[in-house]
Amino acid sequence: MKIKNLSESRFGLVISLFRLGGIPLKMKEISTIYVIYMDILIICGCTSYLGMFVDVYIHRDELGRAMTTMRVLIPVTNIMWLYTYCRYVTTLTITVTATQILNK
Repeated sequence: MKIKNLSESRFGLVISLFRLGGIPLKMKEISTIYVIYMDILIICGCTSYLGMFVDVYIHRDELGRAMTTMRVLIPVTNIMWLYTYCRYVTTLTITVTATQILNK
């Protein structure tokens, strides 16, 4: 059994979840639609994150509402840091930019 088939049979679900999250793990070719999907995912994530910051700032006098938003904001900060690491670090060999794909 080849190592590629063995790794995909063992970690197929994890690889699929990474791809669904916009991280092109173990992909030979990336379609333009997938690049658009990754960009939309990043834009939606960043705007949600900024929206939470704005909500905390606007309602800073209401401690209950600010703490409710902070309860979501702190874990999202950890998730965004991990996503950025997995998506953009070149040592993981998963960095793919839109210019590389579109210049083919």
